[in-house]
Amino acid sequence: MEKIQRGIILSVQLEPTDPITDPCFVLSMAKIAESVGAVAIRTNGREHVKILKGKINIPIIGLVKNRAYEAYITPTFEDVKEVVSAGCDVVAIDCTRRKRPVPVEDLFSMVRTRFPHVEIIADIADEFDAERVLPLKPDYLATTLSGYTDYTKNVKLPNIELVKRLSSFSPVPVIAEGGYSNEEEITQALIAGAYAVVVGTAITRPWIMLSKLVETFRSTNGSRSEKR
Repeated sequence: MEKIQRGIILSVQLEPTDPITDPCFVLSMAKIAESVGAVAIRTNGREHVKILKGKINIPIIGLVKNRAYEAYITPTFEDVKEVVSAGCDVVAIDCTRRKRPVPVEDLFSMVRTRFPHVEIIADIADEFDAERVLPLKPDYLATTLSGYTDYTKNVKLPNIELVKRLSSFSPVPVIAEGGYSNEEEITQALIAGAYAVVVGTAITRPWIMLSKLVETFRSTNGSRSEKR
């Protein structure tokens, strides 16, 4: 039985450039998500995993964005241990074919040996990534990195077609992630075979949408002023 049930996963992560740095924001968003029926929370780093542990009753997907490497999602032993020791139930690992500091086979082996209670999400970008990692028996495949590698940079998101192709041959659940923001896209992903769908920026980074609205107002108002 998978730790993550079918449903909506909320990704709530704070980047260094975000206007909010207080980890309590992550906890508040996670509590809201759980209260309306989300099935898991995906979050970045020890501090955020730790603040969620014991405060919510749905699985915590932990990861570390280690920008020192091309394959940057939990790419080292230390990164894995950071979020697992903080209490995550599932760890997300970059399984793209980008340059990495440690072979993905070794990372999987470490998790299976030292942390057998922790499940693994293989974050991939395309079918070839999936075919390469499936022999390692991840617990889930996630389309997280489609559109974010040099070999998928021109892909339109959300990549529902990738979900459909993966679902046709993957023996493990496929999680749709990357660019999902509305009911229609989620419905399409489920029809394509998604086990769960991750929603993030559209909900947990409202300042991005607000900044677009502010810019629209300024540009429109500027045009009106010029006409006067």
